[in-house]
Parts: sequence; C-alpha cells; structure tokens
Amino acid sequence: MAAETLTYLRIIRKRWWLIALIFIVTTAVIVFDSLTAKPVYRAYVKLQVIAPEPQEVSLFAQARPVGSTEEIVAVQVQFDAALRSGYVAWQTITDLNLGISAAELLDGLTAFADGEFLHITFVADNPMLVEAIATAHVENAFECYAQTRAKPSTVALQFIQEQLAEEEKALAVASSALLEFRINHNVDSLTREITAVQDQLCGLRLERARLVVERERAQAMSAKYVEEATKTVSTEAAVNYQRLAIGQDANVAGIRAQEAEYDKLIAQQESGLVELLEFTTEYENLLRAVIRVQSNYNFLADKENEAQLKQTQATNVSFIQIIEPARMPDRPAASGTPKMLMVGTIVSLIGGVILAFILEFLSTLRASARQETA
Repeated sequence: MAAETLTYLRIIRKRWWLIALIFIVTTAVIVFDSLTAKPVYRAYVKLQVIAPEPQEVSLFAQARPVGSTEEIVAVQVQFDAALRSGYVAWQTITDLNLGISAAELLDGLTAFADGEFLHITFVADNPMLVEAIATAHVENAFECYAQTRAKPSTVALQFIQEQLAEEEKALAVASSALLEFRINHNVDSLTREITAVQDQLCGLRLERARLVVERERAQAMSAKYVEEATKTVSTEAAVNYQRLAIGQDANVAGIRAQEAEYDKLIAQQESGLVELLEFTTEYENLLRAVIRVQSNYNFLADKENEAQLKQTQATNVSFIQIIEPARMPDRPAASGTPKMLMVGTIVSLIGGVILAFILEFLSTLRASARQETA
C-alpha cells in the first residue's frame, strides 16, 4: 500500500508542471471573465397567493371540493408556467423594445415558492432595465394566466349560450303553439274555463231543482183547490176554489216553461264542458311543453350569469397579490467569483492529477511496446 502511494506521489511530482498549468489557466480564465464581465443587477418581486374559487361551471352537480393548500400550489405552478412561457417573454421584449431573445430573457429569471408566497428574481446588466423587465414580465404573466384560467369559464359560457339560443327558439315555438290553441278555442286557461263551466252547471241545476220543488208545490196546491171545490156545497166557494186552482195551474205552466229554458241552458253548458274536456289532453301537452322548455331556459340563463361572473372573476386574478413590487437596485448583485474560483481550483487540481495519471499510463504503454519491438 505504501509502495502504491509512493508511486502516485512520484507521478504527481513528475508532472507537477501539468497540474500547475491547468490550475493557472483555469484561475486566469475565471479571473479574466470576472474582470471583463459587466456588473449584474437583480430585481425582486414577491407575490402572495390565496385559495381561489374554482372556475368550472357545474351544470349538473357540484365538483369535488379541493383543499386550499392544493389550490394554492396549483396556482403557483400555473403562474410559474406563465412566467417561463416563451410567448410571454416575447410580449415583454416587444413592450420594452429589448434587443434580446426570449431564451436570453428567461435565462435571467428565477422563481421559487415558499408556502403561499412566490419569489421572482430577474437579472440584467442595467439597473433601470432589470426593474422594467421584472414589472412588465410579471404583468404579462398575470394577463396570460388570467386568460388561461378563464378558459374553462369561457368554453362553458359559449356552450351555455349556444344551448340557451336553442332553448329560446324552442320556447318561442311552444309558446306560439299554445297561443294558437287559445285563440282558436277562445280560452285563456282551460282549467279555469272548465271550472267556470262546472260552477255554472252546478248553479243551473240547483236553480232547476228549486223550480221543480216550486212546481210540485204549485201542483199540489192546485190539486187541493180542485178537491176543495168538489167538496164544498157553496157555489161561490167552489168558484173561488176553481179560480185559485186555475191560478196555480198557470203558475205551474210558467214554471215548466222556466224548467225548459234551464234544461236548454244545462244542455248547452254540458255540451261546452264535453268540448272543453276533449281539448284537455292537447292543452295539457302544449302547456307541459311550454313549462318544460321555460324551465330549461331559466336554468341555462342562471348558468350563463354564473359563467359570466366566473369569467370576470378569473380575469381579475385578485387572489394573486403583489406584496413587494420590483424596485431599481442601488448596487450590483454580489459577485460569484470567489465561489467560481473555489470550484475552479478544486476541479483544475483534480483534472490535472487525472490527466497526469493518464499521460503516465500512456507513456508506460509506449515504453513497453518499444521494448517488445527491440
């Protein structure tokens, strides 16, 4: 083991110049790059996300509730995707007239979540420009995210409006058919008409029954007067009884005439009632069609209002608040040269040692090949 260690040390001592050269070159490149690089400025934006309302418009049943933590994480992920979108980057470049590509702009972006907060950092070599980039890019990301978030409500709204237009046409057709039926049969409400006719029939029948009782009473009185006329021995009394009987007979005749009129009226009302009853099925079908279509129309109208409110709420994005807006940095960001030098030193030394061993191994192989040839 000690022999192997001495061998390794001998190889390193033999090719120390190579290790030192790699170290010097690496260090010189890092130092030169740090000296020639422009100072870097950072702009920072801090956002707070609260649990938003779901944007889906439920037509038939309520969606399964989602926990507030999951909703916040989902919003942060979606907003981060908007921040890193090339489309949004090109919007920012166009707004600020920047002479860079979307990839270059996004290379200076750093975003990470911490609980309900989202931390966004932009890097540029101009303090005023980096503030403008951070502000414009976050605003463009807001707009893009709002449009994306409003998409479910927008699609639902378009679908509901299409269905609402169809139901409106169906309602017009059903209402027109019901109106035509009412005009043709001169009825407003068939149920009320039937009830009214039934009430009239009941009244007519009661009145006719009263006439029957009155007629039978008059007939009984006439028969009694005739009987009294036959029993009396007085001519004058008999004449009076005959006169009274004739009066009751005239009354009976008048009542019978009234009964005939009532019979005619009752027959007319019964005929009208039968006619109305025959229309019941058709009328109820037309009325049910109007009620059904009206119910569907009202349901879709309510959902249209809900979708419009959801769309407005989604485009508002008030559940994402800027806690700390971007400010112009007053000094460059801390340089990363010391860290790069440390990493470069370690990597260059390790790389030099490895290269020294590889060269030694190749040298040994060539020496062995020459000996075998000789």
